[in-house]
Amino acid sequence: MQIAIHKNNAGFTKRWISYCEKEKIPFKLVDAYSPGFLEDLEGCDAFMWHLSHENHKDVLAGYSIMKSLEEKGIAVYPTPNQLWHFDDKLAQSYFFKYHGIPSPDTRVIFSLEEGRLFLKEASFPMIAKLKRGSASSNVFLLNNIQQARQILKKSFRQGYPLYNLKSKYGDRLNKAKGFKEKLELLLKYVYRMVKPPEYSRYLGREKGYLLLQEFIPNQGFDIRVVVVGDRLVALKRLTRTNDFRASGSGKLEYPNENLKEAYRKLAFQVVDLLNVPAMGFDFMEDKDGKIYLIEMSYGFPSENFLDEASGYWTRQNQFVESKIQLQEWMLDWVNNKRNLIKNRTV
Repeated sequence: MQIAIHKNNAGFTKRWISYCEKEKIPFKLVDAYSPGFLEDLEGCDAFMWHLSHENHKDVLAGYSIMKSLEEKGIAVYPTPNQLWHFDDKLAQSYFFKYHGIPSPDTRVIFSLEEGRLFLKEASFPMIAKLKRGSASSNVFLLNNIQQARQILKKSFRQGYPLYNLKSKYGDRLNKAKGFKEKLELLLKYVYRMVKPPEYSRYLGREKGYLLLQEFIPNQGFDIRVVVVGDRLVALKRLTRTNDFRASGSGKLEYPNENLKEAYRKLAFQVVDLLNVPAMGFDFMEDKDGKIYLIEMSYGFPSENFLDEASGYWTRQNQFVESKIQLQEWMLDWVNNKRNLIKNRTV
């Protein structure tokens, strides 16, 4: 039996393929959107696919395909439990609240009139968010009621485009090192102003709701924690210059063995609640040292900055110095899942 991998150039795919080739794991490349996709899965007992929130087809069909295959007895990665809240801050806010996960207090506004009434009693500053958007896109700091009313009005009228060119390339420029890399990104930015990518036409706009969240002053950083199986890796991201956001700043440090136990405990707790093999978390810490979970996602940049960490934590509170191989650990989980399914059917 083989592992099927959806062929694209995004995310984890290249490293999955490289690991399969290195370890001589039988695999084949398939196209999940091909009319003959199910026939192509013949002889495969696992399917891996790095779905992207920027691909309208992935957003439209990805969860349904993975759920259907899992029900059929195929080991899938990501699992449906990793996907139902992917790039969905609305779903995540309900999950955090209902499970008592420490996170900023969030109010979901479903009508313009509801929002106007809420703002009359609200305290500022506060954060406004849309359900979709990565690297801090579609996240706004509201310092007063005038700013809040403008965001509210736009959210229920013209809405916000999901393809945000300034946010997409602005974040990458922050991370760029050297004149040459910055120049290349600037040229791409100008090119995309003239010729947006095809998928941008289908992403549409977010409107008809708004998430309003309490503003919690942080300590100038957030912590990205990624759990894969029983291993946990962390990255500290410093906030952007003259900004409250850390995601996309490109300013990175590695806490390694100094990562606080509270982060590790909460990350493993949420992984267990979700019943997932892997998940990435964004945490922040307030001025008093209280930890809040802000967002979570099964996906993270494929040019994985976590590779620079010196090791990982285990569930037994042990720090192990080791090379970080997150995508390879994902494949190890898939192989174990394949064996479990096989043993159940024998």
